[in-house]
Amino acid sequence: MNFVRSTTMSVKRIALSFVIFLLVPVIRRLLTPVIGNDTLSLMFALNFSAWLLIIYDWELFGLHWNRAKENYSEVFLYVVIGFIVLFIWTLINTRYLRGSLTLPDPAVFKTDPIAGPAVLFAFSFSLGLIANMEFKCLTDHMKFRAREATMILVTGFLFGFIYTLVFLPSNVTQIPSTYLYYVVMFSLFSYLYNQTHTIIPGIISYTAVYLCWMILFAV
Repeated sequence: MNFVRSTTMSVKRIALSFVIFLLVPVIRRLLTPVIGNDTLSLMFALNFSAWLLIIYDWELFGLHWNRAKENYSEVFLYVVIGFIVLFIWTLINTRYLRGSLTLPDPAVFKTDPIAGPAVLFAFSFSLGLIANMEFKCLTDHMKFRAREATMILVTGFLFGFIYTLVFLPSNVTQIPSTYLYYVVMFSLFSYLYNQTHTIIPGIISYTAVYLCWMILFAV
């Protein structure tokens, strides 16, 4: 199957979208000494950056939302596929690979229960939206005349690397397994996008998996 990805975003918009993504670790580090809680700092950074990204790239988000509405039955199918694959892969990572996951400290739900809903929202929807919108932005100028699998793998390796650097594990021995986890995760998002031409299945799949994960193992 020949696959061509055409450019739809300006270089300036792509660059500024990436800057919004890079705000996450910056805001996190600035707020942690003030708040005294890394999870709450990251929660604020994720929610703020997701909100900023939606506003700045509203046309992109709206375009993909409309595509999803126009073909909701196919989107639903790939949401289910994405949920199953990502949940199983996350389970494999937790039990065998031991890669670092971007999850809240479970203690925050007991020490700061009022912040619980905002934490759940940040580490599921906000993070899922940031991940999918950013990978779409950063690969928007890539043009491949090759098999679909090539594009999927390139996306996985490229953004898996970037994502690992932004959410760098505190334990350096976890970096290889964390990178592997993200490579597969973003390859999955790329596959879902290539099948449906919208990032919505990736956003919903990530949100559902991580929300379930936190409810089952953190709250």
